[in-house]
Amino acid sequence: MRAGAGADAVPRRAILVSFDALNEARVRESLPPDAVPNFLALFDAGACAAHAVTAFPSVTAPSHAVLWTGAYGDVTGVTANRQLRLPQDQHTLLDGVSGFSAEVLGAEPLWITAARAGRTVMGHQVTQAPQTPGYPPASSRDEPAMQRRRAEAERALQGAGIYVVNGHNREIARHTVLTERTHPLRPASAWAGLEKASNGRVPPLETAWVVGNDSVFALFYGDSVYTHVRVSLTRDATAGVVAAAAPADTSDPRGRELARHFSEPLELEVDGGRAYLVVRLFELAPDGSRYMLYYPALNVIEGNRPEVAAAYDAAVRGWVAGGADVLFAAGAFGPPAWQGGDGTAEARLLETYEYLTRQYMRGSEWAWNELGVDLLLDYFPLADGVDHRFYGYVVREWPGYNDVVAEKVQELRRRAWLLVDLRLAHLRRLAASSPGAALFVTGDHGMRATWRVFRPNAALRDAGLLVLDDRGQVDLTRTRAISPNGYWVNINRTAWKGGIVPPEDEARVLAAAEAALLAVRDPAGQPVVTRVYRPDEHPELGIGGPAGGDLYFATAPGVRWSFEASGPAVSEAGIDAGHGFPPEEPDMWTAFCAEGAAFGRRRIGAVRTTAVAPTVAEWLGIPAPADAVGRSVLGELLGR
Repeated sequence: MRAGAGADAVPRRAILVSFDALNEARVRESLPPDAVPNFLALFDAGACAAHAVTAFPSVTAPSHAVLWTGAYGDVTGVTANRQLRLPQDQHTLLDGVSGFSAEVLGAEPLWITAARAGRTVMGHQVTQAPQTPGYPPASSRDEPAMQRRRAEAERALQGAGIYVVNGHNREIARHTVLTERTHPLRPASAWAGLEKASNGRVPPLETAWVVGNDSVFALFYGDSVYTHVRVSLTRDATAGVVAAAAPADTSDPRGRELARHFSEPLELEVDGGRAYLVVRLFELAPDGSRYMLYYPALNVIEGNRPEVAAAYDAAVRGWVAGGADVLFAAGAFGPPAWQGGDGTAEARLLETYEYLTRQYMRGSEWAWNELGVDLLLDYFPLADGVDHRFYGYVVREWPGYNDVVAEKVQELRRRAWLLVDLRLAHLRRLAASSPGAALFVTGDHGMRATWRVFRPNAALRDAGLLVLDDRGQVDLTRTRAISPNGYWVNINRTAWKGGIVPPEDEARVLAAAEAALLAVRDPAGQPVVTRVYRPDEHPELGIGGPAGGDLYFATAPGVRWSFEASGPAVSEAGIDAGHGFPPEEPDMWTAFCAEGAAFGRRRIGAVRTTAVAPTVAEWLGIPAPADAVGRSVLGELLGR
């Protein structure tokens, strides 16, 4: 199916892509130039803002909602990755909901705006999708107005020119490694067509496991030695898919097929859709005594209409949300180089990143070339996944920094960022292939290394504002202030179900909570909380709102937070890297750049990410999203 391109001889088209955790300074300062040539070309030759200020907290779900709607969380209702559930009078401060879910979205996203304006649009793995925005009411009395908005959005999503897919919502199997220890091989039996796999001098071996609701069978075979595996849903030596054993691919991924040693996909029917199993045979001993078989996580693609998900599945045939970082950290691929490994574990991990990158590219190419949409809204998570786990090791401020470890980790980061850069290169080529197209590149937040943990709930507990019961759980009947997710503090006001703080006491409790946070000191006697933010004092940040907090805070360098209520208010912790910190701090900044024939080399001032959706909308000649509070900076990017 191909969407119409419009009546204009050279219609304007656009790709808007968010690279998760994109921060220009971190790209320039922590990576070698040869790893990120396309990013440097974009930054140096494109039309770019000095930087872009994202949401607070600067985490993925609310920050992407800003990109799609042009408004912050006090308007969109998307306030955190895990946030408060509305309406307030029906839920307590302990009732949480995913900020990635469409049910929390209370503002119009750009894919609906474009469809309503008659432009064809694809939302490719976008957050708060593909279902109808929930428009949750702040209180039950607001429900009639929200029903009208839901109905309008539902009609738009059923239109012929809008395509929205998301595979993040349903995962039926995690990244998995099978070995002779987890799944011993045994002589194959009861396989149809077994003679076709046993014409060599080695008898076929088999194992089996369960994925979702299906049994999966693996047949290991070869001629004079074991060399291949066939994976099938039945014991049929002529069915299924095949992978040949090959050592981890350490060649430069530029200029060759990505994930070239993975099998073809094996389609699985699951409740409500399909999933696709691919396998990679990293190791197989000639005598069959040892093997390592990996398969990526299996996600089910959801679409705004069933036929959209089916068409995407048919074109891409397998999608995964991220690489196998957890397996790597658990040692499933072998020891990392900084723990005595020879680099094999890293090479295997990088192949899982290659598969991730390849499948995202296939989805983007299908939307742009086959659907021919006017607007492609796109996303890529790899930079975030890599730097969450590895960036902290290369930061010299970390007290545990080690030159030898940092050098080995940095090589892994370099090779991973090569793939992020290839993803950008692919999108640049797609945009350049269409006259009248522009590529808009942005991100959701930056990244910071941390090695201490601050527990705001422990600080509130120590101040007598939060009370734990005999089981160590929060007792809301006696708690006046709580941090429901670690990002902010809420007053347990009577507007919330079970709330105990009446309106006349709210100011006093808020002041006490602020004092409790500011009083926490680290082992050296320095403040852990360096600044607090109240929503009414910082309207420019878009904090607060019905699903947001009453008091936000900044932490000292190296300090992250947890919503745990037990333990000390601050303690030492392992190295990590993350975000969520105040968006006006430089390491939380992201980027906003435009590239295309109409855009020259240019730098404009800093912008807020609320400008992204209105800017793309103006480029396409359509209205900004209905709830946008940001303004377009297209004129500035074009040099007008």
